[in-house]
Amino acid sequence: MLAGNHKFIGFTFLITFQLLSFSIRSSAFLDSIFPTVTVTLINEASHSVFLKCGFDESGEYKGLQKMEPGDSITWSFVELIFPLRWCYIHIDEETYGAFWAFTVFLQCHDCQWIIRDDGAYHFNHYYDVWKKTRLFFQY
Repeated sequence: MLAGNHKFIGFTFLITFQLLSFSIRSSAFLDSIFPTVTVTLINEASHSVFLKCGFDESGEYKGLQKMEPGDSITWSFVELIFPLRWCYIHIDEETYGAFWAFTVFLQCHDCQWIIRDDGAYHFNHYYDVWKKTRLFFQY
């Protein structure tokens, strides 16, 4: 019984090694498995909004930012398995909370968001429409 387990582990290691060596040689293959995702937020609200999202060069969330009407921010990252990237936004005293700036559920590699007076909207590429997103984690 023990010898059978060693054969299975050895076979699994060999297959994994072969897949990794193939993927290292083929950056197109790696890009298809771990694509670069770009997130863009645009402030279309009639006033300034405050938000906390986006990343600096070290991969840490940026601090609280102020976006004036018409401002936009963009950041990119490599998608690893199941990324959950969120943004906290404060539009006014009644409209604030967090939303997922990128999840596997959104199925976008060029994620576009608009912040309006009544909330955050993401562009649904499949239906070619802007869809309002419910804000959550409201305090």
